Amino acid sequence: MTQSPITLSTNQLIAALTLCGYEKEAQSVGKQQKIKKMELDQILYGPDFIMQKSNLWDDETTVGISETIVSLIQNIVEAPKKIKFVQKGKSLNFYWINNDHIIMEKQLQKKHVFSFIYSLLGFEEEVTNFYKLDHGKNCVPQTKIGLSDSTYDYLHHMSSKALNKMIEDDSVEIQMKQFLQDFKDNGQEVIHVMFQNGHHLQTALSFIPGNRYCWLPDDQRESKEVHFVSAKLDDFLSLIENAKTELLKTGVSSYSPNKVKRTSLLKKFSVYRGLKSFIQANLFLVLTYMMLLVSKQEWEPNTNQIAVYIFIFEIGALIASFMACFRPRVYKN
Repeated sequence: MTQSPITLSTNQLIAALTLCGYEKEAQSVGKQQKIKKMELDQILYGPDFIMQKSNLWDDETTVGISETIVSLIQNIVEAPKKIKFVQKGKSLNFYWINNDHIIMEKQLQKKHVFSFIYSLLGFEEEVTNFYKLDHGKNCVPQTKIGLSDSTYDYLHHMSSKALNKMIEDDSVEIQMKQFLQDFKDNGQEVIHVMFQNGHHLQTALSFIPGNRYCWLPDDQRESKEVHFVSAKLDDFLSLIENAKTELLKTGVSSYSPNKVKRTSLLKKFSVYRGLKSFIQANLFLVLTYMMLLVSKQEWEPNTNQIAVYIFIFEIGALIASFMACFRPRVYKN
């Protein structure tokens, strides 16, 4: 496994996943990044075009991309254990392959940087830096606030102006004002942390960061109400550390990144591959016609024969282009 970081754009990542047979995961990435359906379909049905524009394309491989990228894609999809920190517009992911190989992915503004590390030492520091959390003494005493389900749901879609009105309302308690301010500063969303073992979600944590503290959902939830309690960042980071330790000590089936069974891509109808073939054929036709123009006086009386030639060529190009749409890709096992 390479040790140098690998940077991919979101489009390149989706294309690479598609070429490696992971279409479901490719679609998931596109939806997470809120890529428009038309643009996503263009990538899914014509991944070659995306990768050929980069230095990641390799005609010598059966997949069309370098073995380094194939290995990366295999590892992040098939990793036995995953830890994912998700926030609007960005994410921090850890893919645990084994005790010697861990891949860390930092995603921000449709750019994915994959780094290869040997352990999760410094894991807590990566998390605090990613969320720009500030250590220090708790700025507020332990506080518990409650919201009705309907109010909590409404807060996620409320305009900033309406939310500011609530925060400035003198009738609202100070603790609630602080919660609302922190909720607003965090883009009116709750951050989710997921610890995944295989296809099983082992632990899910949620929080809202504040200034040197955070808000945690209260497990003792009453009917039709959502409760949050304030907690020191150190206490919250301890929860994350404990969840990480629990994840890593849980057994998994044997895994080898070099022996992953690659899923063969079925024949897929790709308009973009066919269009590419058709354009190439017509470029050849244009070049041929330009050569004929040099001796136009000799063949001009037989213009009808040239027209027949062009007609037959176009029919052949259409058939060849249609066949190119079904070009199969087969993996080596």
